Amino acid sequence: MNINSFEEARKMFPMAESCVYLDSAHYSPYSTETRNRLVKFIDKFTNTNYNLSIFNNEIPERLKEKLSKLINSEPDDIIITSSATHGLNIFANGIPSNLCHNVAYADSEFPAIVYSWMNQEKLRGIKNHLIPSENGKINLKDVEEVLINNKIDVLTISSVEFLGYKNDLLALRELTGKYNIMLVVDAIQSIGAVPMDVKKYGLDFLAAGSQKWMMSPAGIGFAYIPERMRKLINPSYVSTKNVNYDFANFLDYKLDLRNDGSAYENSTPNTLGMIGLESSVELFLHLGVENIYKHIISLLDIFVEGLSSLPNFFIESDLSKEHRSNILIFSHNDKSRNSKIQSELEKQNIFIAIREGYLRVSPHLFNNTEDITKLLFALNKH
Repeated sequence: MNINSFEEARKMFPMAESCVYLDSAHYSPYSTETRNRLVKFIDKFTNTNYNLSIFNNEIPERLKEKLSKLINSEPDDIIITSSATHGLNIFANGIPSNLCHNVAYADSEFPAIVYSWMNQEKLRGIKNHLIPSENGKINLKDVEEVLINNKIDVLTISSVEFLGYKNDLLALRELTGKYNIMLVVDAIQSIGAVPMDVKKYGLDFLAAGSQKWMMSPAGIGFAYIPERMRKLINPSYVSTKNVNYDFANFLDYKLDLRNDGSAYENSTPNTLGMIGLESSVELFLHLGVENIYKHIISLLDIFVEGLSSLPNFFIESDLSKEHRSNILIFSHNDKSRNSKIQSELEKQNIFIAIREGYLRVSPHLFNNTEDITKLLFALNKH
């Protein structure tokens, strides 16, 4: 991959020239490299007898190797999933009842976390406990209070909340370790844009999806499950892909589960999704996620400075170093106007989101200072 700067990387994303797209926390475009790989495969599979089984056996191993480098894990610790939600449900469905009586999560978490555990409360009586937050900001003291008072067994939390608050995973690991609590992380709003080191943070489980910061087709994702957790979490979905399977003897039924992450995978994998995800991960590894994060923060710095000169707007996000992220929320002084402002920006071909009444901006590696300037200029009219 011959890309040496973010200016060059931008050229791989034609969408960046067709509009001002600052909504990667919602979904991100494909690169031309990803598009070319997908078209090449589709054409080959359409026009020739290309062996899908062989391809689907080879690409997961390559992908797991690259994903493990992205988060500093072992390839055997990677599960190829269909989404972040799929990954979260692998853990929630698989943890034995005797190991989990009480689970905690923030009262502002994205529903993917909430519903996976609400379902367990319905099915198995695992009690759900809410950690109070303020506009997505979670206080460590509130976390500890909920953990202690409710004898929590599992804390599930986003590495970066969908409203932009970056949780201090080191502090949370120290806290959960102190009380012997499992730490499960939803990383869909950070992987590809914010550095992740599962060994440094001592995570017990992580799940992420592809359509947001990973700039890949929807319907693909991955999870991280270290060996120590594979001894605890039971696979709740079993197929020929999960077991040590003898392809030459279909009828030799043996429930001999594999001892790596594939023991938790669905059967037929998402071929096109894996192709797209591999392409994006290679780009992240080439540019370096630390560099991508610095690029995003530099763009948000420009936005923060520019917004300070617009008297009708204020920033709601926590801008402290430990909690600042790739996502920023802000608002008009009259919050009721935010929805109309977002709609009017779209008419000008400028795309940001509105979440929980706040305006949300989330640039990625393909954005530049000109994008930020255009957004500020448009906001100045309000």
